[in-house]
This record gives sequence, C-alpha cells and structure tokens, in this order.
Amino acid sequence: MVGGRVFVVRSSTSGYGTFLHGLNASTGTDAWPPVDLGGTYWWAALAYGGGTLFAQNSDGVLTAFNPATGQQVWRVQLPGQWSFTSPPTYRAGVVYTAGAGSGGTVYAVRATDGAVLWTASVANGDNSSPAVTDSGVYVSYACEQAYAFKPDSGGLIWHHSTGCSGGGGRTPVYADSAVWIRDSGGKALNASDGTERGTFPHAFWDPAPAFDGRQGYFLEQGTLTERHSRTLAARWTFAGDGQLSSAPLVINGQVYVGSRTGKVYALNGATGAQVWSADAGAPINGPDEHNVSQPLTGFGAGGGLLVVPASTRLVAYGQP
Repeated sequence: MVGGRVFVVRSSTSGYGTFLHGLNASTGTDAWPPVDLGGTYWWAALAYGGGTLFAQNSDGVLTAFNPATGQQVWRVQLPGQWSFTSPPTYRAGVVYTAGAGSGGTVYAVRATDGAVLWTASVANGDNSSPAVTDSGVYVSYACEQAYAFKPDSGGLIWHHSTGCSGGGGRTPVYADSAVWIRDSGGKALNASDGTERGTFPHAFWDPAPAFDGRQGYFLEQGTLTERHSRTLAARWTFAGDGQLSSAPLVINGQVYVGSRTGKVYALNGATGAQVWSADAGAPINGPDEHNVSQPLTGFGAGGGLLVVPASTRLVAYGQP
C-alpha cells in the first residue's frame, strides 16, 4: 500500500496465471486495468521500494511497474531455475528473491533496470522470502538449512545446517539481532554468526511471527502468544474464537490477527486486551507456504488502512 493505492495479486479464474490489481485505497475500485502476470501456476508475489512496484510469478519472471499507472518499467527472466515460490524483498535499490528446480538460487537484482547483480547457491530455494538488513540477506529452507549472505556481493556469511535437506522452506523473520526460522520447531539464530540463541514453540502450519522491539507475537496452533524475544517467556495469550489463522501484524503497538470464521481482531500489544473486532464476511485463510495453488495471503497496512484478504474478498478497515 503506497501513494493512495492498494496492490494485490489474484489467481486466474480461467486457467493458470495471476493478475496484478492496483486499487484506489479510498474506494477499492481499479485505478488502472488489471495486468496479466502469467505464470505456469497460480502463485505470484509483490514488493515495493524506491518508487517502483515489483511483481514475480511462479516462472521466475520479475517485472517492475510504475505504481501510479500500472505501466511496465522493465521485465526480466531470472536465470537457472524453473520453480519460484519465494516472494521478493526490496532494500536499498536491490530486489532479493530465490528460485528452485535444480538445487536453489538466491538472486540480487538491480531495481532500476533488472540486471542480476549476483546469485548464490542454496538448498533448495523454495518458499522463503529473504529477510534483508544492511548487513545480511537471510533465507531458510527445509531441514533448517538457513543462510546469511552479504547484501552487496552475495558472499556467504554463515550457513546453519543440520545435515539433511529437502524441498520447501519458510520465510525467516529478522528481529532483535536474531533470525527466527521455522521448520522442525522454531529457532532463533544469532544474526551475526548463525549460532542458536533459543527455541520457541512452532507447529508445521504456524505462520511467521511479528515483532515490536523485544515483544514477539507468535500464532501457536491457533492461539496468539506474546513472548519476550530474549527470554521467550509468555506474558499473555489470546485465543479469539478458537480459529485464529493469519500471520499477526503489529502497527503502532496494536496487533492484528484474523480467523477462519472471518473475524478480525485488534489487540493491545502490551496487554493482549481486545481493542476492536470486525467480521470480514468470509473465511480468512492462513498463508500457504507449501503450494502454488494461490498467491501467498496476508494482512497489509498503510495510509491509515488495514487491508484483509478474506477468501475472494478484500476488505479495508480504518486504523484507529
């Protein structure tokens, strides 16, 4: 969400492929005609930075758009792989992403023209949007195969390995000088060297946690739990209607989470007290990080709005 626009991708209703929509934030109407992103399957993902919108489809076609008009700026086919399920990340003039098929590859792409600046090999490149800071590009794959690369050159900083590998991965979260990975249980790795700092409860389908300083918000088998990022002690829990499903989102001290029943909750991040709730009118499904049957879902926020994908609906709420 930027510049009075809400950007969203949807899967095609008449075969493979996805479409990009730029919506007027005030009305939800199309600001410009939907753009066909193509792709062999129904997956695509977006990133924004430097005044440009970036879309990547399941075939590894990365396209830059003018967000005001929807006009294409450049388009590039990422080389060497054929299966792409890792959403792109923008930072400091570079778009970072990953692909799989034959092993795995992490890519750094110049945002101005689509030139590939560097690539790095990983095991195995699936389902892991890079978490990027000034000092590291962090990705995490099956069997806790986690990596840190130098943002400018792609040089390996560290590799956390457990001796096995496989398909699949999960987006890591960078917070409080740690990389929070989610595979066979949850682990917090020191961002500087990849050593283990602690473990946290994590089930196979639990989504990525959200952080506000040293307050971490974890959806643990349908219950939202606040944990201190150093001690991992729980301060409060919130079960809602018993079917919480979305990845939590924290903004200005409030935590937002959705339910399979369509309920949306806003909580006080310090106490867990419910601030407000609403009904989106359709089930809010959790993010599917393992398939290409739909775009990856999640809440979005900006310009005073909270935007919630509820099945085939997109619902906007004002942030108090």
